[in-house]
Amino acid sequence: MKKLALIIIVIISITLLKAELLDKIIAKVGTDIILQSDLEKQILQMRSAGVDISTVEPINVLRDMVEEKLLIQKAQELNLQVDAARIRSYAERYLQQTKAGYPSEAAFNADLARMQVTQQELLDYYIEQITNNALTEMLIERYISSKVRVEDDELRSFYEASKDTLAVKPVTWKVGMIMREIAASDDSDNQQLTAMREIKARLDNGEDFAAVATATSECPSAARGGDLGFFGRGVMVQPFEQAAFSLGVGQISDIIRTQYGYHIIKVEEIRGDEIRARHILKLVSPTAADSGAARRMMEMARMQYVNGSKTFAELAELYSQEEESKALGGVIGEFSAEELPELFANTIMLQPVGQISEVLENEGMLYLFARLEEVPQRLFEFEEVRQQVYDYLFNQKQIEAYGVWIEQLMNEAYVQITP
Repeated sequence: MKKLALIIIVIISITLLKAELLDKIIAKVGTDIILQSDLEKQILQMRSAGVDISTVEPINVLRDMVEEKLLIQKAQELNLQVDAARIRSYAERYLQQTKAGYPSEAAFNADLARMQVTQQELLDYYIEQITNNALTEMLIERYISSKVRVEDDELRSFYEASKDTLAVKPVTWKVGMIMREIAASDDSDNQQLTAMREIKARLDNGEDFAAVATATSECPSAARGGDLGFFGRGVMVQPFEQAAFSLGVGQISDIIRTQYGYHIIKVEEIRGDEIRARHILKLVSPTAADSGAARRMMEMARMQYVNGSKTFAELAELYSQEEESKALGGVIGEFSAEELPELFANTIMLQPVGQISEVLENEGMLYLFARLEEVPQRLFEFEEVRQQVYDYLFNQKQIEAYGVWIEQLMNEAYVQITP
């Protein structure tokens, strides 16, 4: 019996020795350890997630793993929590994006098999990484970002010392814009209001609301007798909501005006904080005549610029409905060729500086553009790059503060790396 026990002890000792030789401890972080197999698995998971591991040094991966354990230990000490359901949702989305990079799911699974990683392990890796990133952001905000300060004199000193090495600002142009909406005319509005008044009279005379809605409403809900189903506050536009929630069951509203047109509302049911209502809608939208009138107005503005009778700033004041640029003489900003509004960039660039474009139309809006002034290539002014300089200095200070903080955590926790 004693001999058998001795044999068992010897076998266990040999097994443990072999395990130690095959899978040694390569780092200790407080009470946690990192094994050689943990490092190898991390590198495999990085590869399966699309990281080019040919450029990755294992010692750097190990150091990242040590930092990660330090941060997780600190997060646990502070009892920081993350939204597990949201993180899993993000992880599943990343997994789907990874799959989408393969010609087929079979090819994806084959690649995982070659790397000895399952889909579940890859998903778990994503969950772990996203969780750790979220906890790290919380820690950095608490211990670093909230304490980093960049003073104005630092920004100016850095700019003065570095401005000659900053990228040169390319040729730009001050661009002017006149914008008008193709809106329904008063005549178009009045026609719909008149039609709605006739509908209201029919309802007041006792006609069935659902039948009248089916016959006259210009909303898709007409197919359901105007039924909008149940809805709560905050769903409909404000005038509609106010009118609807002021009604009792079976009551019919007066004519209501919203941005869409004219409505009449009937409440059918009230259920807690929600109501079920029907409505009849007469859309107030521009007619072909309205569109033609708006275009003629913009053509007239264009001709006044072409013949020199008015400046662009004067025309913006008279015709533009874009209030912010109107107050600046129609100028919407200073743009390089790459920064121009994509939809209109070609048209704007085709016009020589100082000339005005044809009338352009997009999604119910009319536009006139002009490159009013060319600004030669030059160094960026301080105010133009203030935010970029701030971001750079802030990030530099964050990196420095992070390094000091991590060093402090390492000293507190006892870290030993023995790769």
